[in-house]
Amino acid sequence: MLMTITQYKIRYAYSARDDVAGIKEYILLNFKYCQLVENFKKKMQKIEKGLNSFPDGYEPSGFIYRGYTIYMKPESTYLVFYVVDKPSKTVFILRVLQDGMNWKYIIDRKNIFRLGLIKI
Repeated sequence: MLMTITQYKIRYAYSARDDVAGIKEYILLNFKYCQLVENFKKKMQKIEKGLNSFPDGYEPSGFIYRGYTIYMKPESTYLVFYVVDKPSKTVFILRVLQDGMNWKYIIDRKNIFRLGLIKI
């Protein structure tokens, strides 16, 4: 019996979009090396690919947003926070943070995310 894997759409909340733009800007301003930005883009594509087919496979963060569990996916030096809407088969990436940041404080303090249908 062949099992089909559900493919989820990936969407970015405005807060995650701002995080990604800030990381790219930080890389360019501090390192002035475009290849590092390309490497970051590849990491984000890898993250999307992992979330696309198996979003429930990562650690719950312990936080809830509008009834949805906020998951945390570590990737390299980044932490990606997201929720899964199973009826619409959509993963909403809420935040992309550096792993050295106090993510519990940030997620708890800013547990208001403007969700948008943004694909980056």
